Amino acid sequence: MKLYHYCLYSLAALCCSSALAVQVTGNVDVQSLDLGNSLTYTLTADANLNDDALDIRPLFKDFIIGNLQITHPSTTNTSWAIPLQPVSAGEITIPALKIADNESQPIEITVNDANSNQIATTDQSSQEQTEALQPVHLLESQISAESAYKDELLTYTVTMAKRADPENRPPVIPQTEGLKIIPVGDPVEDKEIFADHYQETLAYNYIVIPEKTGALTLPGATLASDNKQISDEHIIEIKSVPSSFHGTEKEWLPSAGITIEDRWEPQTSYTKTGQPLTRTITLTGINNVSEQLPDIPTPAIADVKVYRDSEKNEQQYQNGMLISKKTIKQVFVPEKNITFVIPEIRLNWWNTISDRPQIASLDERKFMASIIATNTKPVASSAATIKTSSNVEMWRSLLPKILFIAGGIIALLTPILAILWYYRKALRMRYERYQLWKTLKRCCLTNDPLLAYQALLVWASQRCAQPFTCLEQLPFYTQVKAELDELQMACFSVVTKEWNGRKLLRRLAHISIVKPKPTPKSPTDKFDKFIC
Repeated sequence: MKLYHYCLYSLAALCCSSALAVQVTGNVDVQSLDLGNSLTYTLTADANLNDDALDIRPLFKDFIIGNLQITHPSTTNTSWAIPLQPVSAGEITIPALKIADNESQPIEITVNDANSNQIATTDQSSQEQTEALQPVHLLESQISAESAYKDELLTYTVTMAKRADPENRPPVIPQTEGLKIIPVGDPVEDKEIFADHYQETLAYNYIVIPEKTGALTLPGATLASDNKQISDEHIIEIKSVPSSFHGTEKEWLPSAGITIEDRWEPQTSYTKTGQPLTRTITLTGINNVSEQLPDIPTPAIADVKVYRDSEKNEQQYQNGMLISKKTIKQVFVPEKNITFVIPEIRLNWWNTISDRPQIASLDERKFMASIIATNTKPVASSAATIKTSSNVEMWRSLLPKILFIAGGIIALLTPILAILWYYRKALRMRYERYQLWKTLKRCCLTNDPLLAYQALLVWASQRCAQPFTCLEQLPFYTQVKAELDELQMACFSVVTKEWNGRKLLRRLAHISIVKPKPTPKSPTDKFDKFIC
């Protein structure tokens, strides 16, 4: 009897749960259509749901989606009308779509290749039928500039519809004589209006470096799955080394920014004979590959042994810029009691932003080496024995205390080190931001408007985590408009005007940077981006 009641209760609970679940029905206005035509897929739920309750992402693979219409016929129903255009012929399944806690049933449709059963009567009609079979547009490309100097880095972006290649293979970039093409970073996925339809895209980024002057043609990229799909070609005018460049043609280095810094260990101008001095030189280039950064020669100094300890190259693509670093370690070991000088370092480079020559340098530095005096006075053996035994007794009594203190120090340092390790990225970003601020401050204090202009854009880009190419894009532009206008006048005005960087520096020290937040759209506007 108990088993009977238990079965009745289970059956009643099952019926109630099935009754509470949202019921979804789907239908299409046509079961068979020709390739290139559209159908309307209608889904109806017996509940008043939000407009975003339907997930249409499974449709992106086989269909181009038009402008979705959402209606609420009654307080207990929600309906979605979705225009669909198949991208290929054959038997195609409209997949199950999830709505709330239920999903629709798959629907089979037939897509006919209308052009396969027709006989071409003229060459013109055959060409029209062939064009009708091809997708309208699946690939496009963009170059950062149509004119550049020899060895100047350009950014080349190829965007393709994700459905163009089911295996997500990268586009084919033809090799061009005189142009060095290097892929950088991972492809960027997005959902955007592409080829007049809302669809998923993949953007591939490349670095293009011209290796000779003249007019160079960059052919269009093609799809790995269809070499008939080709993007536009680009003609780039490559300029030679300008006569106003200070260095030789072998030293030619175009860049958006070159900085050189060094660090000494130990940080003192006095050393001992035979004690090594380690110098770490860091050379940073913006929009340069590591191979373009010049080598720093090892100086030859009399009575000082000099050798190179190590060299490290790094590069990172971020915010549309390629940042390369070369780190060199040099070791100086004085062999006599002398005073010696480390010579200065000067690097000539061409600023591609201000279009003028500049010099990155490290000043010379002087050091004094001295000999360590040794005590050669004889000591009685008995006194030495007594002193040794007393030292042993002292260390025996101190050893437990030392171990206890060392254990306490380790216990205190462990959580501090763990916290520093956890926040290492934030600390590194703060350090980089501080270094960029020091560079901007130095440029302002020396009243160099062009260097300050460049340093301000680089600092603001790192501070706000987005690239800026002009002062008007800065989020704090309105707060320091007068000072920034003076900076632009000093940089780009025909009339030479003296510029005071301290005024801008004082204003920048008191600004408040607020990152703009995107305004969220209301649920009713979620599918307004779809286009038939």
